[in-house]
Amino acid sequence: MKFSAMPYSRPDLEAMKANLTACTEAFLAAESAQEQIAQYDRVTNLSVGSLANARHTIDTRDAFYDAESTFFDESWPQLSVYFQRLNEAMLDSKFRPELEAHYGSLLFLKLEISRRSFKPELVEQEENRLTSRYQKLYANMTVEFDGKTMPMPMLGKYKVSADRAVRRAAYEAEGKVFDANRAELDEIYDKLVHNRNAQGRMLGYPNFIQLGYDRLGRNCYGQKELAAFRDQIANDLVPVIAEVKEAQRKRIGVDRLYIYDDKFRFPDG
Repeated sequence: MKFSAMPYSRPDLEAMKANLTACTEAFLAAESAQEQIAQYDRVTNLSVGSLANARHTIDTRDAFYDAESTFFDESWPQLSVYFQRLNEAMLDSKFRPELEAHYGSLLFLKLEISRRSFKPELVEQEENRLTSRYQKLYANMTVEFDGKTMPMPMLGKYKVSADRAVRRAAYEAEGKVFDANRAELDEIYDKLVHNRNAQGRMLGYPNFIQLGYDRLGRNCYGQKELAAFRDQIANDLVPVIAEVKEAQRKRIGVDRLYIYDDKFRFPDG
């Protein structure tokens, strides 16, 4: 079936809550790992808004799917409480060894991360609304360039042009569009920073950073490891690249050399 032909209807929020509650209760009452697996699979097979989100992303001007996006922004935080109850039941199951053997230990590591990054007090819609507002704003931005009106992402190929003047003009055109939307972008960014930092502090963190890593599902590295990785790039890789560029610059006899898409190019003029 073609994506455009896939049927969509808004899910019944209250029915989904009742379904999740029933599955969780049946999971807790189960007398075997197989019964619990059956209940957990019933929940994980639920599709919550993926089709609506995809169609809204394709065209944020579509009034119908814009309304559906708003619906899910407001309803998903409510549903997350019900999903979390089942996740915690999984983690605390007396059949956990059998469940881990069936689903794999990685799932349970992810569920542990989810548990430590969740509190009912964090359930609110403001972050979702702000994120959707930014996505819609950016998706609707257009830029006048090369005699055409185009979406912002289409500037990408001009920003890596071999022609220095084209690159500069593309970045300047992009900057003008962002400047024209500066007030709204700044407002969204400021509200998101305050909202997310407040969420992090509710979990006992000094800010949002650790909660951000948890929400991304980072399960084998964190701030410390990424800082070491960045330092290693700066100390080990950057000098090697600089040497290669310098040797190539001398070979072809130009003052400066740029690298795009793993290819050496020299600037115009």
